[in-house]
Amino acid sequence: MQISEVHLLTNSLSQTEFFYKEKLGFKLVEQTDELLCFEVGVSRLWFHKSDAAENPVYHFAFDIPENQLEAGLEWVGSKAELIPYEKDKFIVDFSNWNAKSFYFYDNNGNILEGIVRYDLLNICNESFGANSFLKISEVGFAVEDVLTFCDEINFMYGSDYFVKQPKRENFSVLGDDHGLFIVSSLNRHWYPTEQMAHSYWTKVIFEIDCQVYQFTFLPQNS
Repeated sequence: MQISEVHLLTNSLSQTEFFYKEKLGFKLVEQTDELLCFEVGVSRLWFHKSDAAENPVYHFAFDIPENQLEAGLEWVGSKAELIPYEKDKFIVDFSNWNAKSFYFYDNNGNILEGIVRYDLLNICNESFGANSFLKISEVGFAVEDVLTFCDEINFMYGSDYFVKQPKRENFSVLGDDHGLFIVSSLNRHWYPTEQMAHSYWTKVIFEIDCQVYQFTFLPQNS
């Protein structure tokens, strides 16, 4: 699975523009009074204006080069708030995924992740910077019934459960090393935070076996 576009909601386009453009240095490729679009490697990250009283909080991840985990952690830590998984510990080892990652917040309180996947063999010898974010590789969904939702997605799009992650009733993962849907039950914590997973409008454009799909996720009860 390749994720080419992720569309999310934000209560503040101006603060979101400042964070992603000025702090992280992402290229702003489209802007109106209602939306922003940033180029993130080979993918695009869209934020749409939300007028809801509640501030939407999402989880999504960026792939970074496999040899730049610590450099990425240092660079992001100078620009955003890092999220420890334990006191003063920031790099998480997902040994069953052959991956390591770190987490940080954006201006909206979204839980972002920089992840290296050693099976992708994407070493880069340039200094870490905004261009080191290779693509959006994960997007999270919070649903009432995890396994039913996953089975429906698999049926509609020909995806499958991620072979490196056992499926569970409260947490399962769809896709492969190139792109993943992270599916959590409602009101489960988004790791490694105390933020409960809630359900918000999301749109994803992705590709499986050279076929492009668009999936619009509508909020479920939370």
